[in-house]
Amino acid sequence: MNSIFLTGTAGSGKSQLTSILTDSFIQNEKEVIAVNLDPGVNNLPYSADIDIRDFISINEIMEKYNLGPNGAVILAADLITSKIDEINDTIQTYNPDYVFFDTPGQIELFAFRTSGPYFVQNINDQGRANIFLCDSTLISKPENFVSIALLASSIKLQLKIPQICVLSKQDLINDENLLKWAEDPTEIFNNLPKDGEMHDLTSRIASNLLEADLFEELIPVSSMTHQGIAEITALLSRILTRGD
Repeated sequence: MNSIFLTGTAGSGKSQLTSILTDSFIQNEKEVIAVNLDPGVNNLPYSADIDIRDFISINEIMEKYNLGPNGAVILAADLITSKIDEINDTIQTYNPDYVFFDTPGQIELFAFRTSGPYFVQNINDQGRANIFLCDSTLISKPENFVSIALLASSIKLQLKIPQICVLSKQDLINDENLLKWAEDPTEIFNNLPKDGEMHDLTSRIASNLLEADLFEELIPVSSMTHQGIAEITALLSRILTRGD
């Protein structure tokens, strides 16, 4: 069994990509299940085979601990680890080849609290990978692009598993520079502000990311045309079979 986690900023399209990848793998005759790890989500574009909302209720947490919605969501994220044995057991009943984990919309609740990395490391599997979604509508400026790249590298360091970076909502991209940055991050230096504090800070961060090999190429993906799905599938196959 191989575990594939989908992470990214809120609204970046994690659930939609989970749906598309699940359907794609099923069409290729793979045994696949989708797991929703967001206890606060209202609607999903796919039918979750395992749903954390069946184990944890935001409303019950609010009532039991006298918390507001935000506090309940934070506590719910931490409580996910207490359900890991049940989730592992339920996964085994499906005997899947691949499990897609759709993580909470607020990325900090999964990646930057101890519960998320613990969950990733304690799922009973043979291979793991993370797909990090960069929302193209948020990174039209060079400094925003570098900021998201820094976030992506932080997620990779937190989860400690191989990572694929994708540029979501490709069909909404009108900026040719953004596509150039996605194909070759070194191109971003040509579009940085020419002077001032922002130039110095952004260029230093970008240089450090490149030097540390953390500035990864982005795969443009569209939920409308399914562009990029074949590339993601090929990369996942390489990572999960060879451990690259």
